Amino acid sequence: MKSLMPLIASLLFTSTTAFRPSQPVTGHLEGGLKHRSSDRRQETGKKSLTRVPLEVDSRNNGKTELQWMATITVGTPPQTFKVVVDTGSTAIVLPRNNCTNCGKHSLFNPSKSTSFLPQPALFRPIEYGTGADTIPLNQTGRAECEVVTDTVSIQGLSTPKQEFLLCHSYGETLSSQLADGILGIGPADISAWDESGNYTYLPFLPNLVSEGQLSNKIVGLALGSGGQNQQQRGPEASIGGVDDARYHGRIKNVSVDEMLTTLSGVFTLDVQAAYIGSGNNKRVWPNSTNGNKPLVPGVAYIDSGTAYMLAPDQQAAENLYSGISKDIVPLNDRGSWGASCATLDEVATDITFTVGTKTRGEVIEVTMPKSAFNLGEYPGKKGVCQAAFSHWDPPLIEPVEGRRLWLFGSPLIKAYYTVWNSKSSTLGWAEKV
Repeated sequence: MKSLMPLIASLLFTSTTAFRPSQPVTGHLEGGLKHRSSDRRQETGKKSLTRVPLEVDSRNNGKTELQWMATITVGTPPQTFKVVVDTGSTAIVLPRNNCTNCGKHSLFNPSKSTSFLPQPALFRPIEYGTGADTIPLNQTGRAECEVVTDTVSIQGLSTPKQEFLLCHSYGETLSSQLADGILGIGPADISAWDESGNYTYLPFLPNLVSEGQLSNKIVGLALGSGGQNQQQRGPEASIGGVDDARYHGRIKNVSVDEMLTTLSGVFTLDVQAAYIGSGNNKRVWPNSTNGNKPLVPGVAYIDSGTAYMLAPDQQAAENLYSGISKDIVPLNDRGSWGASCATLDEVATDITFTVGTKTRGEVIEVTMPKSAFNLGEYPGKKGVCQAAFSHWDPPLIEPVEGRRLWLFGSPLIKAYYTVWNSKSSTLGWAEKV
């Protein structure tokens, strides 16, 4: 246990979520960190809600949905990029025109932007632990970047001096994904480029609020498929508020674990229980293959930039699949599990979690539907499909109380209309329209 702690701390700060840059210092504007530039708050022209259309990156004829992308522009005149909407990070990441391993991506050319500033000219690596695929990485990925400044815009919202990461070298995962880069919309109101906290910056959404473009940085996500209205409008992010047209009933707001959310820069929820099935037709996810005791409670990162779910360790994954089908077996040494596509379709089931804590608000059940259980054909294995849950390898625990760490990615998130509210420190869940 003790020997794992340095690794755990490193992963919590730098690489547990999709493409999170090294930014160990995060916080809220109300306390602690102070941004080094002057406050540019304006009260005119604030928008209460901006709808951002999203495009899905998928494979297997749309069966395997990997990531959701928005379109942003950078520079003057504007250069256009597709970026992953990532709740697991706070930085904007883009490839530079001198990058030689950035695949077929659109590359940002600073010399063609009259508003470009090379400041603060900090060289920062990106380290990431999950990527734009369903297969866990076999080692932490890395890209080499520089912190620069320019105008960044999305759907009519604009910040004239936005710091972001401009990369001259992409890792394999970044270079092979469909998106050109990343738009981090994680919970931090203020973050830092260095471990000392000397070089702080405003992430994109807090900067929009600071510029008077938004009244708040609440984000609603409607991902995946849905009812008739969603099919007409398609996936969307609502920035600056909740889109009442995208959900039914009441939004159930679950309080995040504030300490772990601040430490990791990722929305983090308490996990009280896990079940195979849903509603009245569910049974506990066993803690042992020899019994039916429930799993020990833990915590979960909630990350829209990861295309699969992660159980805390191999034993937890084995316990799940042994209770569903003996034919579901490990597919690789990276934590992926699967079986024949026909088998996964036949045994697919809902998976339900109890999340939240009574001492900080609502405790609710959220369900990954059985339609998300089969992630589609595993690359290079014809007729073999991957199941939704992989497992951390090596196992991870959180550093405050030593609880086991899960990761809930898009197979769960896309089943709901979710509301990411860092001001109230809540993550809302509602039935999608």
